[in-house]
Amino acid sequence: MNIFRSIAASICVLAALLFLSTPAESRVYVDITQPFAKLIPVAVPDFAPIVESAAGPAGLGQKLSGRLGDNLDMTGIFIVLDKRTFLEADPRAGLTPGSAINFKEWIAVGDELLVKGAFSLAGDELTLEMRLFDVFEGRMLLGKRYTGAQADANQMINRFCNDIMFLLTGEQGIFGSRIAFVAPGSGGVKQIFMAEFGGDSVVQVTRSSSDATLPVISLSGTEIAYVTRRGRAHQLRSITLGGEDRQISRGDNLHLTPAFTPNGGVMCAISGKNDTNLYLLDPSGRSPVPVTRDWGINISPTLSPNGSQMAFVSNRAGGAQIYVSPASGGPARRLTFEGKENTDPHWSPRGDRIVFVGATNGGGRDIFTIDPNGGDLQQLTANAGRNTRPSWSPDGRMIVFSSNRNGRDQLFTMTANGERQRALLPELAGAQTSPFWSPVRPDFARKTGQ
Repeated sequence: MNIFRSIAASICVLAALLFLSTPAESRVYVDITQPFAKLIPVAVPDFAPIVESAAGPAGLGQKLSGRLGDNLDMTGIFIVLDKRTFLEADPRAGLTPGSAINFKEWIAVGDELLVKGAFSLAGDELTLEMRLFDVFEGRMLLGKRYTGAQADANQMINRFCNDIMFLLTGEQGIFGSRIAFVAPGSGGVKQIFMAEFGGDSVVQVTRSSSDATLPVISLSGTEIAYVTRRGRAHQLRSITLGGEDRQISRGDNLHLTPAFTPNGGVMCAISGKNDTNLYLLDPSGRSPVPVTRDWGINISPTLSPNGSQMAFVSNRAGGAQIYVSPASGGPARRLTFEGKENTDPHWSPRGDRIVFVGATNGGGRDIFTIDPNGGDLQQLTANAGRNTRPSWSPDGRMIVFSSNRNGRDQLFTMTANGERQRALLPELAGAQTSPFWSPVRPDFARKTGQ
């Protein structure tokens, strides 16, 4: 059984006018090296029916525009303008022949970029036309048409938003990328689930007879490692995209906090009689090779993007703190000094930050980032319940984490500077914990047929 459903939507490019002027005359929209740059005002009016007499289900145009606006808002790059301020009288302006956009009306409400959409529905087949305009320059920057099943509407919008991000930043967007997490399955047993960024296509990955926890996704995006227990034996297992579930390691001792290495191996913590240390289990299945050999507890490895270094948690100095060492083991330097307990590190795919969880007064847990040299400590959450298990998006611009701020554990996303904190799957019942964002972007997934 293939546990991941491919997006079925054919694409016809209407136009892609990618800054046809000379580089000296081109307008720079987003400098991704400046995380606190000015946000871009963008207007996303309700989608209009391509044929006025065929409006489709009630509220469809509003639902489509709402989804697109929510996507852009989550990036932390845009300010999505309130629809109640819009002055435009013709919703199909710029979408049908002979209907021109009055850009002065959009400038008057403080807009800079405009996204307009139109739709048609024939049975279950949905066609979406979406266009991006520069309001000041009065020209279309991007236009595409997508056709597919009505159920694929969100995926079509995700792909258009990714194209917008590429056009404005030079980097492919992450909408439609995958996030693994733990939630209750049948009978209350914890299972691994997967969701697309944006809250789509939640699928159950494991069907274990006992709790399956602590999922991590390989650098290729094709495999998930997790820990479970079968009888009295603790196991580290993996499941592939095709649903093939195999044992990596088992034993009487606890197996904890796995992490994939660049060559497809898995590093994890295995408990001993008097200590817990990190071990490397390579793809060939040879006996675990010790990476740390220290008294006490050493867990939660995370590797730098090039695989040369790792950050991990150790209590060798008393309380749990984060250390950095060569990925093969050896001398380690302490990274965190603020707070009595710091755990759950995850190294950014950009290589410039490590996100982690710090204990705060009153028993709370908040999320912080720090540079790999131990400087520029930043607190991202504050006084908002217990926040745990942060994980970076594949572009290093966002973070997913679990929080009980609303009375139960749920998945939340935020930008790398702590803005735009919002629930990812607010309507999904049960506790949602231990998220891990796939390192693979959607454009790669499409090229490889995933």
